Amino acid sequence: MSGPLGLDADLGRRSTTFSAVGEGGDGSAFDGHEKAGTTPNMTVNDIMGGAVANRFTPDPDVLEANHIVAFDSRDLRSRPFNLMRTRFMKQLELQKMRMVGITSPAPTAGKSLLSINLAAAIARLKDVPVILADLDLRRGSVAETLGMTVNSGVTRYLEGTSGSIEESLVSVEGLPLVVLPAKPTTGDSSVLLSGDHYANLMRWLRAQAETAIVIVDLPPVFANDDAMILMESLDGYVMVVESGKTTARQVRDAIDLLKPAVPLGTVLNRYKGGVLDSYGYGSGGAYSRYYDHS
Repeated sequence: MSGPLGLDADLGRRSTTFSAVGEGGDGSAFDGHEKAGTTPNMTVNDIMGGAVANRFTPDPDVLEANHIVAFDSRDLRSRPFNLMRTRFMKQLELQKMRMVGITSPAPTAGKSLLSINLAAAIARLKDVPVILADLDLRRGSVAETLGMTVNSGVTRYLEGTSGSIEESLVSVEGLPLVVLPAKPTTGDSSVLLSGDHYANLMRWLRAQAETAIVIVDLPPVFANDDAMILMESLDGYVMVVESGKTTARQVRDAIDLLKPAVPLGTVLNRYKGGVLDSYGYGSGGAYSRYYDHS
């Protein structure tokens, strides 16, 4: 494990600091490949070429209200996600990962906020396509946070009421970013993660991961067994820890429950402090002016 890297971000009412802590284990990445089977023919390249009918332009006012700042590279508050993006991408390359989950031991730690902002920060580079999949089937919030209207959603596909994965995909205008949103289910989500539609979905995501980065917003580990089931198909995960609330024991227990999945690192959220201001990155400094809008 490496030392902590404190990253400050002022997200409106939530003064949030992220601390990305270290790399995962020394072993090889967890093998999340599904068994061979029928995979839909549409690829990320098709999606980026406009083959998906569902397209979405984010509303800046909605993003601002929901603390989504990483779509705007000139927003001062996007700095932590830019720095986290670099660390994250280096770890993906080092550990040969393409499909990564974002989770937390318990609810309200900010995992969905992190998932969206990190996906936007990576997509903004336009070097590699990004798929953001909301697989928190009971409390999926990615679409609502983005202000996105969901007509179908991955939940409907898993229930068998939507004909194809493509019907659930939403392409974000201007960025190589595709969102797979979810409508919260009122049924048993674990049943949806054990059927043929789920197996087909994970095969499709794995195929897209040949050329794209797949970020999966997972349920909290202690909420149910969904995160453990989903991690069997992913390469690794990032654990979001809420400062002052999540305990060390909760983190250890959550990591134990997810084994043998590889922890890519942890993120300390809502931390009161950090290292950026001591380097002159704080409000009013030279780097603060760099982010000012002209």
